[in-house]
Amino acid sequence: MRMNDLFPLTEREEAINALHYATAIYTAAPVVDDLLDAVDWPRGNRRLVDPSCGDGIFLGRALARLLRERPKVREDELLDVLQGWELHPSAAQQSRARVAELLEDHGWEPGKARAASERMVRQADFLTAGPTGPYCHVLAGNPPYLRFTNLHQLLRAEYQAALPAYACSDLLHSFLDRCASVLMPDGEVALVTADRWLFNVGAAKLRESLGNRLGIDRLQRLDPTSAFYRPKDRRAGSPPRIHPVSVVLRPSSVAAIPLSAAPVFPDKQEQPNQKPGITLGEIAKVTLAPWLGTNGIFVVDEATAASLPAEHLVPAIDTDDIRDGRLQTPTRYAIRTTPDCPPPPAIMAHLEANMHRMAKRGLRKIPWLPPESWHKRNLNEPILLVPRIARTLRPVRVAPGLLPINHNLSIVAANRATLDEIEAMLSSKEANEWMQAHAARLESGFFSLTTTLLRQLPVQF
Repeated sequence: MRMNDLFPLTEREEAINALHYATAIYTAAPVVDDLLDAVDWPRGNRRLVDPSCGDGIFLGRALARLLRERPKVREDELLDVLQGWELHPSAAQQSRARVAELLEDHGWEPGKARAASERMVRQADFLTAGPTGPYCHVLAGNPPYLRFTNLHQLLRAEYQAALPAYACSDLLHSFLDRCASVLMPDGEVALVTADRWLFNVGAAKLRESLGNRLGIDRLQRLDPTSAFYRPKDRRAGSPPRIHPVSVVLRPSSVAAIPLSAAPVFPDKQEQPNQKPGITLGEIAKVTLAPWLGTNGIFVVDEATAASLPAEHLVPAIDTDDIRDGRLQTPTRYAIRTTPDCPPPPAIMAHLEANMHRMAKRGLRKIPWLPPESWHKRNLNEPILLVPRIARTLRPVRVAPGLLPINHNLSIVAANRATLDEIEAMLSSKEANEWMQAHAARLESGFFSLTTTLLRQLPVQF
């Protein structure tokens, strides 16, 4: 029988357990040491705080440094310059045990070491119970990364009440915002984070707010296969599904890279406001392929197409029609309709018979229109396709008369430059290197190639 069967968990305890299980992946000692090397601590009465200390790896490595430099440090001095916060009770106990063991190894009496560790590590939520004004000279750690949609509603409501709206889409945003707000004027923030806050559009207001005081002084990408380790009760075998970086933030006046709403790319560090010159969006028309809803309604297979008027059908292509960089013969068709004229009876009957399967977001007031209209698209010219998810930037040429469908394809059409020129630019080594430096990383070596990213790609004639 489990202990929880005898003493059921409260809703708060369940929420905290769920948060811990989703985020408890700890930082390897070499990464911790590298970050601690980058900050001005220990020195004088400068205070280092880990806002989410987990099993205490940051506190332990920091404590070892402090004891080497000040072997006779008094307890009150120690507890003033080194502190940690941890919400989960078991993790807090692990952190305290690590601290107590280090102090005992340094010659402290066991009871005194345990008492000091209890005071050093607060079992509380840094976001709702921590300091709210300038308090820390150094904030160092590996805060949790978890989107608010995946938070228990109890914790989500508490954080939304305590934090600004721009910091309430991901817990990482929440910790970054709170760290900045409790930093002393000459303070530093040294964290291991997921890379997405640096360039995602949804984090623009967070970057802008942080940039009012802080800038990036150091930014390095980390290898997820070696940068972390998991608690013993977590399943091992695969690296975390994030792309981590170590980042040091310092006052804007001394930071190397200013922070603003503009994106910052870990693999190509440059001034955020630096102009890239002529971009693909200026010489070509880059659009997203239309989404036509649930398969079998506005997109049909060859057997269904044979029963419908051919003049209202257009061959349609999706990512599965691209193999080894070449377009295969289309095997599906898109039904072309217009808002001002109902389709022929055969097509209307087909739509009425299948519309009940349409995803809710795809329903239109005019029942014969697809979720995203495409009847005005020019299909008389060749175009280039760029898959939304790919390992390399590899455009695929599409002949006239074919309709790319679904949001996992970007359409590049000629404008100021010829299609041959655009294809050569997109196929170049320089374009691929730029993409890999600026695109969001996914799993297994894939990148997210959004239309926004493609429009920003610098081009040369």
